[in-house]
Amino acid sequence: MEIFQALLYIGLLFSFSLVFYKLIFPSGRVQHKNLPPSPPRIPILGHFHLLKKPFHHALHNLSQKYGPVFFLWLGWRPVLVISTPSAIEECFTKNDIIFANRPLFPSTRLLEKGSLVMSPYGPYWRNLRRFAASEIFSSARIQMTSRIRADEVRCLAKKLFARGNRKPAEVNSLFYVLTFNIMMKMVSGERYFEGDELESEKGRVEFNDIKQTFAPLSGPAVGDFFPFLEFLSNVIGRVKSERLQRKRDAFMQNLVDAQRRRKKRSCPVTEEGDEKRKNIIDVMLMLQESEPEFYTNAVMKGIILVMLVGGTDASTTTLEAAVSFLISNPNEFNKARDEIDSNVGQSRLVDDGDLSKLTYLHCIINEALRLGPTVPLSVLHKVSEDCVVGGFTVPSGTILLVNNWALHNDPTLWADPTLFKPERFNGPEGEKVGYKFVPFGSGRRACPGVSLAMRVMALALGTLIQCFDWEKGEENSEGGGNGRKMENGRLMPILFRPRKALMDALSEL
Repeated sequence: MEIFQALLYIGLLFSFSLVFYKLIFPSGRVQHKNLPPSPPRIPILGHFHLLKKPFHHALHNLSQKYGPVFFLWLGWRPVLVISTPSAIEECFTKNDIIFANRPLFPSTRLLEKGSLVMSPYGPYWRNLRRFAASEIFSSARIQMTSRIRADEVRCLAKKLFARGNRKPAEVNSLFYVLTFNIMMKMVSGERYFEGDELESEKGRVEFNDIKQTFAPLSGPAVGDFFPFLEFLSNVIGRVKSERLQRKRDAFMQNLVDAQRRRKKRSCPVTEEGDEKRKNIIDVMLMLQESEPEFYTNAVMKGIILVMLVGGTDASTTTLEAAVSFLISNPNEFNKARDEIDSNVGQSRLVDDGDLSKLTYLHCIINEALRLGPTVPLSVLHKVSEDCVVGGFTVPSGTILLVNNWALHNDPTLWADPTLFKPERFNGPEGEKVGYKFVPFGSGRRACPGVSLAMRVMALALGTLIQCFDWEKGEENSEGGGNGRKMENGRLMPILFRPRKALMDALSEL
């Protein structure tokens, strides 16, 4: 213990000596001219003192003073913040390859390994993206998996129908179970959550454990911005990261091993019908036989992780936001129900084939994405070489941050931006959204699962609107409620009362 403390003190002394030397004797790094405007900064800290939570509000306030394209220093890391359609278009069209990289932080290196989202731009990432585009998110695959989505949404409707008028539901948990089961069935052919886990203490503990295990990364640590504190950050955070990575790895390895055993017991896939029943792990195991040097177990688990993390959290949050907005805006709820009744009727439930006709329903989801708290700040990009954005020089190594919240709430881009108006995405205005609406990112690193996510959300939300009358319940009426605040107020548990006109259809589930 004494040796460790001595080494720690020596490390601190050396680090602060190095910082002092750097401040007194600049490194000779090329000083760029015509950088974007920037607030005055504090030595070492940079502009950290200007960032207060929520960060997207703080960045918006800075943009009001320094313009929609401005420059920050977070510790020793340069950051470009943008919030205009023209700047976003410039970054992700003309300079798309330059902005295609991701910053790699020491604190998250273990959890980002093999990730389609965080892998550096290059051949490895292109192979991952090609696999995702052809085997997970292609039109053919999305069509093949329509039965999975329908079954899980009907399972949700059946569960709520069985509750009747008795008990409000905590919608975040319901939507998480729904989306996680859909991703699990696509990945492995098996759903994870069965029955009403949230009704028991044991079930809630298991639910919370899975949710924490596959939660998105919380973001960089302090040591990621201050190299002289990196070793301290690693000491503090590495144990937690390793523990989480072991849990994720064991879970996903079990999925791969179970599928490998099933594959050995079953006959080879030969018929088209069998082909359609293949899950993602099946496909990867077949590719592993022909390309073992690329489709390693680590790559397979990285792809599974992206689906279980990316495929659940954003959709869950967006659906919860949509419910929150609709229950506060009954006119919009009734418009969506009228559209469903006109195009689907009341004798059966909405299915995948109906979604293309439900334009107002999609407008509601887009408006929830615009106003909701889903992705207020973009996934980070890293500049691979010097370039020009908005007439300013952006040095290589700069981190790019798009303030989606500021963009989506800009009164010069949106009429009455604080109001919930789904119709803004319909008609002439909706056709000209372009780069003023970027909830899924832009350019070649944009989210590849947009089509799948929109289908999941539209089918789930459409079914709830069609089949149930909604009413606010009492807060914390169901265990496991997280009491999270939405942008437009606190979302209470919701009582879903079965709609009389749909009783026959619901009874057949």
